[in-house]
Amino acid sequence: MKTIVTCQGKVRLEDRPEPSVKEHPKRVLVKVNYSLISPGTELGLLANPAIPDGFALGYSASGTVLEVGSAVDGLKPGDFVACYGGPYVYHAELLSVPEMLCAKLSGPESMPTASFVGLGSVAVHSTRRLARQFGETVWVAGLGVLGLLIAQLGDRANYRVFATDMKDERLQLAAACGIGDVHRADDPLLAERIAAYTEGHGFDSIALCAHATSPQLIESCMQHLAFRGTFALIGNVPIQFSRDLFFAKEADFVIARGGGPGRYDRQYEEEGLDYPKSYVRWTEGRNMQEFVRNVESGRLAIRPMMTHEFALADAVEAYEVLKREASSALGVLIRYDS
Repeated sequence: MKTIVTCQGKVRLEDRPEPSVKEHPKRVLVKVNYSLISPGTELGLLANPAIPDGFALGYSASGTVLEVGSAVDGLKPGDFVACYGGPYVYHAELLSVPEMLCAKLSGPESMPTASFVGLGSVAVHSTRRLARQFGETVWVAGLGVLGLLIAQLGDRANYRVFATDMKDERLQLAAACGIGDVHRADDPLLAERIAAYTEGHGFDSIALCAHATSPQLIESCMQHLAFRGTFALIGNVPIQFSRDLFFAKEADFVIARGGGPGRYDRQYEEEGLDYPKSYVRWTEGRNMQEFVRNVESGRLAIRPMMTHEFALADAVEAYEVLKREASSALGVLIRYDS
């Protein structure tokens, strides 16, 4: 089967043996219809000289169940699913995925938008980590796919969402997704706008979704956090900040670990040992299901974020477009033609 892998800082298609579920009773065999490139993660891996050639990229896809393991009881052949999570999910024609990492779809028409399930479940978990109530203020700093999804989820939960980015194209996209208060991050009047928006109190939560090489971004955002507010680091930014500033704010600093409780837990993902809902209401799998529910109900605007679509055979060009058109390329899908 064709698989997208790393090759000297770029990508290539590699033929690999087809996976099987025969030795994995809790897995399902999925014929992939769409997979989504995660720009920040995957371009970062391509730029990392420590990543060996042949590393399979990707972690978010949608497809059709072909076969189920002997202990699978919630899915059957012919079901349509969204699936998330390395090392099980990557850009390939066939995947062997634990049942816990699959969310059932209502029909094939949801395939393209449901392929966002990886970033979608991370966005759901990140929004929960903000720990807000309706009517409270949230600043989403950085409007890549994750930022756009978090901004939408916050808006749909009736948070007062204020969003910023350095790129006009991203601001226009946020507006197209229903976010009303969008501003350039380098707006010379940004501090005044924030003060007016929060009535001088600062934001109840800040979701920093941008990527940066300097830790200064954390401190510059922290200046606008309310006393006892929550600062959620979503993007890839070095963690180094002033204790005095956090002390003065008595701030909570949180990070979202993937799609939620269960991520990276082998007993949960591979062996199918779910956490009791009474004790862990929102797990990785339940966050995936909630994302799919919001997508299929039309509450989340996914299609405006789908900027490019490439056939698997043109995968090399897909990654080149992401590098070349960084301002406009965002949701880049890989399509797996029959």
